[in-house]
Amino acid sequence: MNQTIDLNSVQLLFLKDDVVHAHFKNDVLGTVEDVHAMFEAIGKERNGRKGLLVVTVGEHSTLTNEARALASGPEGDTVLAADAIVVRDFGHQLSANAFVRHNKPMRPTKLFPDMPSALAWLAEQHKLIETT
Repeated sequence: MNQTIDLNSVQLLFLKDDVVHAHFKNDVLGTVEDVHAMFEAIGKERNGRKGLLVVTVGEHSTLTNEARALASGPEGDTVLAADAIVVRDFGHQLSANAFVRHNKPMRPTKLFPDMPSALAWLAEQHKLIETT
């Protein structure tokens, strides 16, 4: 059964095959605190084992520059092995491209037009998760 955690700005759904779906709610300006809470919840739910993140973003939602910097940094690397970002529209695609090119996450990060292609790519990244 899929576990769901509802945080202030994001809803986390823990799927099969180590995939975590993070959906930023509508009308949200995600902050450093929101991203930190998301990473903390993922780490706790997965007992410190890395996951594969698929991100969707609701209408009129984005992250602050500081939140994007945190999302791409070492704190995220401790709980995530790869990120797949499903782009909603052209404006969101520009923002997501800026995240990838400017913030330069150290873990594999890729943009997708839909959920099925994002999940298929994450399945290929499963090898990145350390087995303990």
